[in-house]
Amino acid sequence: MNRFALALAMCALVVSAKAFAQTPPSPSADATPTPSPSQYNDPAMSFTAPPEFLRVPFAPRDPARLDQQTVMAAWIRDPGKREQLSITITMESHDGSLDGFEMITENELRNKADNVFFKKPQLTQLSNGMPAYWQEVSVGSGFDTLKRFDYVWIDGVRGVTLAVTGRYGVLDEPMAKKILAGAYGVQYPKYRI
Repeated sequence: MNRFALALAMCALVVSAKAFAQTPPSPSADATPTPSPSQYNDPAMSFTAPPEFLRVPFAPRDPARLDQQTVMAAWIRDPGKREQLSITITMESHDGSLDGFEMITENELRNKADNVFFKKPQLTQLSNGMPAYWQEVSVGSGFDTLKRFDYVWIDGVRGVTLAVTGRYGVLDEPMAKKILAGAYGVQYPKYRI
């Protein structure tokens, strides 16, 4: 099994344990509303995961100050099953071009796993018109092959990758586009840096 598939499998086990171990605290009378576990919001992007996905808890980070590629949010569906799907939002500091960041994302993924194949990236837009690349990626070989579909965009401060990953034969492009349809991006407000 290649390193990427092994890492994804280990993440799934940890995510599964965390997802089932979560018990929400009892709300107090003066409690403020908590954000929906299906949503990720920051000053330059918003994403709403489909309701069948469970949020994986991560410590909050300042989205404008990232030293390296960082997972900001993740969700999982059907943890531990063959049909398992995961959604991740990763970000890193980037003030260059969209084409440059797309190439960086390809190189980073190739450095993490063996047998990584990119179908020709397509220039597209998020649902609100933000320019982005759509990438289709196959990782691994044989029974361990994973499919990954990404939206990749920049906001003037960071590069953002929104990805859905699942086993080959479980995840296809129409399903991936439907799952990731809740993404919106804008230029990062300079006064928030």
